[in-house]
Amino acid sequence: MGKHTAHGYLVEDVYKEAEKFTKVFGFKPARIDETFAGFPMEGKVEFFLWQWKHLEDNLGKDVMAKVKYRDQQAIRCDTPEEVDEAYEQMKAEGVEFISEPKDYEWNARCVYFLDESGHMWEIYCWTGAVPLGDLDPAKEKNGL
Repeated sequence: MGKHTAHGYLVEDVYKEAEKFTKVFGFKPARIDETFAGFPMEGKVEFFLWQWKHLEDNLGKDVMAKVKYRDQQAIRCDTPEEVDEAYEQMKAEGVEFISEPKDYEWNARCVYFLDESGHMWEIYCWTGAVPLGDLDPAKEKNGL
């Protein structure tokens, strides 16, 4: 478990924020749409931007109101069972989760918790084809 880690920011406008990172740092998105942009880095690290409203819609506004900082850490597991096992182990250690493990529309099984400082964490694994979003070069936004 945890062979791949990611760090990202929870933003209002994914395209606007992604444009900054592509122009200034040359980041190339592997996936981008209005709700998410993922930028693979060297090794097993990924940087991402995730739309705040999309998380509110999927986790609930009451849950997202508990998030103190607009950043997120993520740990990728290899299987859905590993997500569930991590959830059970951490819950037994006293970690308070803000969600139960769940399969989401973006082809991932995820569970979320806040650390003691209020940072949001995700434990996830891909459950199907990794959604690539809208990467048609003819479309206006994804050329960044």
